[in-house]
Amino acid sequence: MRKLSAVSLFLVCLVFLLSADSRPQTPAETAQAASPQPAQTGDQTAPSPSQGPAPASPESSKKAPPAAVQTMQPGTAYESATVLRATTRLVVLDVVATDSHGNPVLGLEPTDFTVLEDGKLQKVRVFGFQHPVSADPKSATLPALPANVFTNIPRFQLPSSLNVILLDGLNTPLTSQSYVRQKMLHYIETMPTDSPTAVYTLGQKLRMVQDFTTDPNILKEAVKKVGSQSSTLLDNPVTGEEADFYPPGFFDGLPEQTKAALQSFEAERISFQTDLRVRYTMDALQSIAHWLAGYQGRKNLIWISEAFPLSISPDATVSSNIEFGAARSYAYDIAKTAAMLTDSQIAIYPVDARGLSTSYLFSASSSGRDHFGSHISGGPQLGNALSLESDNLIEAHGAMNLLAERTGGKAYYNRNDLDGAIRDGLSDGSTYYMLGYYPDNKEWNGKFRKVQVKVGHSGVKLRYRLGYYATDPKAFVNENPAQRARELGNALSLDHPVSTALFFDARVTPPSEQTQNKVSIFYAIDVHALMVEHSDDGSGHADVECVVQAYNEKGKPVNVSGNVMKATMNPENFKKIMQTGFPCKTEIALPEGSYLLRLGVRDSRSGLIGTANAKVNVPKLAETKKAQ
Repeated sequence: MRKLSAVSLFLVCLVFLLSADSRPQTPAETAQAASPQPAQTGDQTAPSPSQGPAPASPESSKKAPPAAVQTMQPGTAYESATVLRATTRLVVLDVVATDSHGNPVLGLEPTDFTVLEDGKLQKVRVFGFQHPVSADPKSATLPALPANVFTNIPRFQLPSSLNVILLDGLNTPLTSQSYVRQKMLHYIETMPTDSPTAVYTLGQKLRMVQDFTTDPNILKEAVKKVGSQSSTLLDNPVTGEEADFYPPGFFDGLPEQTKAALQSFEAERISFQTDLRVRYTMDALQSIAHWLAGYQGRKNLIWISEAFPLSISPDATVSSNIEFGAARSYAYDIAKTAAMLTDSQIAIYPVDARGLSTSYLFSASSSGRDHFGSHISGGPQLGNALSLESDNLIEAHGAMNLLAERTGGKAYYNRNDLDGAIRDGLSDGSTYYMLGYYPDNKEWNGKFRKVQVKVGHSGVKLRYRLGYYATDPKAFVNENPAQRARELGNALSLDHPVSTALFFDARVTPPSEQTQNKVSIFYAIDVHALMVEHSDDGSGHADVECVVQAYNEKGKPVNVSGNVMKATMNPENFKKIMQTGFPCKTEIALPEGSYLLRLGVRDSRSGLIGTANAKVNVPKLAETKKAQ
């Protein structure tokens, strides 16, 4: 990714404003101002990846790939992971190839793979083999940014894959959370240092504990600071075992009709709690997808959790005389979230925080009663209780399996070595083949397309995402304005991680008389991921929103401001902007004080969003004038 000079950014902004329509707006107005425009579709010329042969095992002979296939070296990918997917409709598949012992298979060539979409053969256009490569210490980090310049561009050398560990307290009881922290610390003691790892926690909000780092000591301190989070959406947030709803014997003395009503009520209450857990969890995973969208290559998300059921259905304890209104299926929600994750090249590796599961009925802490307070004496009652417990565990594992299968990851459960599961997941996702193709089917109707990859060698097992949704590139401009405003508002919230679907640099200038005592923000946006429509005369057209949300030192919102830049670029200007960045400027009025700014940009044609955090100190007006 080319770095965008703050000085050149300012000069380009001044020149470019002469040929662009720019007017200040609020984020809500910004979202509503995007009028439908023709979107870029079809096969476009992709940015040229670094050329070079794909690595092979020492014993394999290197064959030259077909001329139409671009090959990529380890550790190299696109300048922004959204570039090819968003603007050229290239479908990218990360394929993990292993032998019968689970070891990575090396030396495969483009001609060894066959890709099918909905049963129809597709032509592989991009091929690469990615595996951990030792970073060059001299290029491991980029030079420091100039004063008052902020960015969402990664500040370290990107390896073949990135790792994110999500510690889920929303779906995991306290006893398991404590066990997970112990295993995490044990894993960090022996973790490899060639792949950056970040740590997040999930309660009712997603929170970043540690950004990407390869330093085990930093990760260890971050995990030690993670406190247990008692989930308000679990009936028993301490152990996760069945909680007693009623005193012993109370339920048994009730009329059958009352029993049935209480069973129905409790079932619907649990279903409602599960609805919230699923929604919060899916929202968190989607936020992670937005956060990682611009990072190149594969991202491995280790989700340590007791999860939630894939579906909810009547069990043997519910009377057959009542209508069961608490039935649920979360398969569609999971599939849609998995699609967003795979669009960002994220594979999920769920790890069951329970470890090796045993029945709570035979544990020392068991009361010997079901959650209605009825004594489980044996016979049918014991059988029903064991069956219900088993079904719940199977449903939770079903949700884990579905997310893993849909994204090309792998689920780990029924094992006590959680540190080993984490290590296996990260190792599994660090070595993979990358295949890219342009779909022959150009009808972007939003339907799911099934992808199948075959390899011409026996004994090789492949894992990859199952498919993708053929989203219309023009769908965003037709979205409800309120929905567009809500999406941008969420991205500007400090509760959401920064988004990297659009890379940009921004220079924040404190207030002065020249800016009418307003804070000025000059943006330079990476053009490669913008949806630029080209006219017959060679000019390019792009619409970009740039916004800023200011928060005080306590994290409370103070003010918001935005601007829309609609630009027509002739070929000469477009070439310059490819080097310096697409410019946009906005201003915000703030009283004296220190502020945290959430800066944001959005492509009004594709809906891609990029955000970054910045800081600014606003002095007293008298001090400002005196300084001038």
